[in-house]
Amino acid sequence: MHTDHPDGFQVYVRRDRAHAHIQDPDAAEQPVSECATYEEARRIQRAYHRSSRECVIRYVGESGGGD
Repeated sequence: MHTDHPDGFQVYVRRDRAHAHIQDPDAAEQPVSECATYEEARRIQRAYHRSSRECVIRYVGESGGGD
């Protein structure tokens, strides 16, 4: 399987607890940045944590595995 997007990491900011009533899982997080390296994504994540915003990093791309 080949994709047109290079492998990388995407940083998502989670909505604050005031929006906890939202039922749509896709609406609970908002993508804020695409990064080529995990290190770059961690820098962005730490900046959001300093402002008390919860965020997550997700790998985007093909995963390894197999024999």
